[in-house]
Amino acid sequence: MEDKRAGKTFVTGAMLLGLAGIIVKVFGLFFRIPLTNIIGADGMGYYQTAYPVYVLVLTISTSGLPTAISRMVSERRSLEQYYEAYRVFKTSFKVMLGLGLGSGVLLFLFAPLITKLQMEPDAVYALRATVPAIILCPVLSCYRGFFQGQKNMAPTALSQVVEQAFRVATGLALAVILLPKGVNIAAAGASFGATAGALFGFLGIG
Repeated sequence: MEDKRAGKTFVTGAMLLGLAGIIVKVFGLFFRIPLTNIIGADGMGYYQTAYPVYVLVLTISTSGLPTAISRMVSERRSLEQYYEAYRVFKTSFKVMLGLGLGSGVLLFLFAPLITKLQMEPDAVYALRATVPAIILCPVLSCYRGFFQGQKNMAPTALSQVVEQAFRVATGLALAVILLPKGVNIAAAGASFGATAGALFGFLGIG
């Protein structure tokens, strides 16, 4: 009976995460098309210069850690060591926050050099606009790993959808608002959408 319940929970969780993944991809598709119309080819050049660097730094700072947190929490809960499971979360929170802060500071400092090497120095604003998201996203992934360790996938799925929805809405809105200041600043507004997404992603977790 217990195995059946566990199997049902796993299937339900997998379906939730799969559905969330599809919705996130759809939101992403509907972000780039209007963004291109708003900021044009030059603006997209700045955005496309910054975004892969953001993704790379974020991947380095979070790679494998949510899965590790989930596994450690799950192991301790299976042994009914609930306080130890919470201690894993607290320690992971500190580590992820430190990683996020360190990565964010380094990215902010080296943004001019990175964009210069990419032959797009005006993309520095777009790259620096991702720094708050670099700090927040590792912490957000820590929460997601904690809930997944409790075999509760709903907070992660909802958080991913909310994060992407606000990333798209905020990024497009800021691109429109900031366009009169120049396409490089508008591209920075679009990049800052990632920070708004991360902030609202915490609401989905809650």
